[in-house]
Amino acid sequence: MKKSIFKTLNLLTSLTILLTVISACEDTCNSSRTFYSYEPVFTPLEEIRSAVQLTEPTTVESVGKMYFKDNYLFINEPGKGVHIIDNHDPSTPNNVGFITIPGSFDLAVKGNMLYSDSYIDLVVIDISNLDNIKEVARRENVFSSYNSYGVYTDPERGVITGWELSDEQTVERDDCNSQYYDTWGYTTTDGMLYSFESSGDYFSAPPSANGIGGSMARFALAGNYLYTLDNSWIKSMDVSNPAAPSNATETEVNWDIETIFPKGDKLFIGSNSGMYIMDLAQDPASPQLLSNYEHIRSCDPVVVDDKYAYVTLRSGTTCQGFTNQLEVIDIADLSNPKLLKTYEMTNPHGLGKDGNVLFICDGDDGLKIFNAEDPLTIGSNMIEHYKDIQAFDIIPFNNVAMMIGEDGLYQYDYSNMDDIKFLSKIQIKASN
Repeated sequence: MKKSIFKTLNLLTSLTILLTVISACEDTCNSSRTFYSYEPVFTPLEEIRSAVQLTEPTTVESVGKMYFKDNYLFINEPGKGVHIIDNHDPSTPNNVGFITIPGSFDLAVKGNMLYSDSYIDLVVIDISNLDNIKEVARRENVFSSYNSYGVYTDPERGVITGWELSDEQTVERDDCNSQYYDTWGYTTTDGMLYSFESSGDYFSAPPSANGIGGSMARFALAGNYLYTLDNSWIKSMDVSNPAAPSNATETEVNWDIETIFPKGDKLFIGSNSGMYIMDLAQDPASPQLLSNYEHIRSCDPVVVDDKYAYVTLRSGTTCQGFTNQLEVIDIADLSNPKLLKTYEMTNPHGLGKDGNVLFICDGDDGLKIFNAEDPLTIGSNMIEHYKDIQAFDIIPFNNVAMMIGEDGLYQYDYSNMDDIKFLSKIQIKASN
């Protein structure tokens, strides 16, 4: 699990990690605290920016975002790059290459151009020839120095890519009534301590020339614009010329925005506290808030059809919520979205919808597939339940569901809802 910093982080120029380990209180009421100090290891931006390249296929080692375009799946290896999967035959997918992109966590594809973050930069990669992939453009310093995945970049020193032990101290104590806790944090030169928290989030639009992303996406394409989420802002870039994105325009929304789903001239933004509907009709470079739907604090991916928005809420994350459920929201009046129905879930993550078929990745309770023709009876119309899978996100398209889980990429044929068939699996080798 990666460590992510509280989002109240200020931009820092000097960091020191402080790890406190507390021994259990013994019968004698003696205990000790051991402090470890770590100094950051910076990788220069020049080295980061010269590292993009195509390499031989590698084993997928961790769960990331995915994007489907022209029978190819592009699967993000968080922080490292993008795997290219030839999916012309979903029953026998073929891992054909890996694009090394340091600091890559999100992606989108328009035409023959793949867009990815690379820490604070936006990278544009020409994928028209998969045997000769190359970087064709880079917008430097588009994204915040501290990003949503807990990575800090210093414009002068580079990206923090590791930590080195610099000091260790043990302090004896004899106060059995005191309570101490294991704490991760870092301090600045002024002595201020910032805490770390644990996060497991690295974390489908209608098919078009832009391809299809998953519901956990922070990148989205609508019309001639690429929209990305960066902390509390939507960054909008004109990609009329796909190889030459414009400078980014910023629209502030809310600090806790997480996911983005495009639908026509609207963007549906999932956040910890609700769903925001942004209007692109007047000025696609500057999305305008049309309305928002509030729910209790919880992580919140969203997908949308012509009448309803489907939102999953889950607990056990940095979102600090305790609710696990599916919410169906009536969006007939986009200026006044209303909750229609709630269904209890186990720990839902990503979701997808194709026609009347609704797919929910319910965490360690696996993949659940529902007939959603009647949004008021979804809970009693489960078609299939694939257990023993740690399900993360899914893209259903053209009767094939492509689901990324903790241990692999799974694919299913749902052309016959009465006889859904498992097609294939590409194993993910979890890193230690």
